[in-house]
Amino acid sequence: MGTKPRKITLTLKNIGGVPAHWQFKLPNDSEIEMEPWADPGEPSEEKAFENHILEKGIFNVQPRSGSLETGEQMELNVFYYPKEVSQHYLKTFLQIQNGKPLIINLMGETLHRRAYMRLIKDIYYLPPTPIGLEWAVTYPIEIKNLGITKLKYHIDTSPLEALNQNNYDFRIFEIQNPEGTLGPNEIQYVYTLFRPLEAKEYAVDLPIKISDIEGPCPNQHVLKLRGQGYHPEFVTEMPQEVNFYEDLPNCRAYFGDEGQQAAFSYESIDFGELESG
Repeated sequence: MGTKPRKITLTLKNIGGVPAHWQFKLPNDSEIEMEPWADPGEPSEEKAFENHILEKGIFNVQPRSGSLETGEQMELNVFYYPKEVSQHYLKTFLQIQNGKPLIINLMGETLHRRAYMRLIKDIYYLPPTPIGLEWAVTYPIEIKNLGITKLKYHIDTSPLEALNQNNYDFRIFEIQNPEGTLGPNEIQYVYTLFRPLEAKEYAVDLPIKISDIEGPCPNQHVLKLRGQGYHPEFVTEMPQEVNFYEDLPNCRAYFGDEGQQAAFSYESIDFGELESG
């Protein structure tokens, strides 16, 4: 939480054949001012929360209107002010003259000034894996510290050990690095090993304890792993595979002060083996 806003830059481009006049509207832009004696009634919980966001000025958009000639483009800045610890969302409208309005949902979350760890998914469905492997398959699971202080994490592997014990003491699941530290805004990976013994489903939930310089953090995290084993000789009975990395972004874009956009299609690039010189 702080006073400095977060800014997201959007690019508007007129791809049509005629000039476009646009206006960005917030929910209260179309409200009619009522007489002092009028009773508007009690607002719904959702409407009251929306009014609270508008009164606090949590979101701001600049500029709010403009015109674009054919092929012309411009930048639109959306500001999010972290004034209170909460999740905020606001439905806004981009109105184009003689066109259909576009609904744009703004969402933001303000955190405490403490360590805060994020898991990309609620449940991790590992790809179907054949039984009888000599070595376990390793899956990296991204964790990130969204807070401003260093955090320590510890994954409780006792449910994992119990699952393995109930499967003839076979190492179905393993966690290579069940504990570690992350600096502010740092990304690391929890390396999860999966080696099914039988053609069946496996599931385990692992609590994660987080602490920072002030002690244990109140946020609760659970690493939920789901795995599926299948017999390699019965390929027709192989379960349908779910893309393990389906929620990861395909690219990340950057806008400089001069308004030029740059983007990377992948977060890491493997150049292979290179000769020196």
